[in-house]
Amino acid sequence: MPEENKSAWPDHFRYIDEISPEGVTIVCKRFVVIRESEHCYWIVPPSYEYVALEHLKRGTMPKYAKRVLKVSGRRFAYPEKSHALHSYKVRKRRQMGHAQLAIERAKAALEDLKGVDVINDEHLCSGGDYIKELTWDC
Repeated sequence: MPEENKSAWPDHFRYIDEISPEGVTIVCKRFVVIRESEHCYWIVPPSYEYVALEHLKRGTMPKYAKRVLKVSGRRFAYPEKSHALHSYKVRKRRQMGHAQLAIERAKAALEDLKGVDVINDEHLCSGGDYIKELTWDC
């Protein structure tokens, strides 16, 4: 896009990771703003910018455009890379928590079913220490 047509809107960033035989690669994805309202931006990847703007000229919002609030603690993408990186770290910590719970559930079930070939339709496993220590406010 020529410099004179560059938008005054801020680019947005989101960190993601990709896995390959070499390891995990953390990648910063850039998004461009195609529309603004009082409270939010609509963003698309740079490769979709022209097509998205053509949709807007026809009065339609493209399906792949993401709406991002201007002021919010959690967003899909951020105007500052530092905030985007912080969001990535928070997402990864949350993923680790979900993964840990899944591992502990599997361990508890397999431990309880050791040497068992048949069970009733419902079987209560004793559960491990991790599961018992979770907050169970019901």
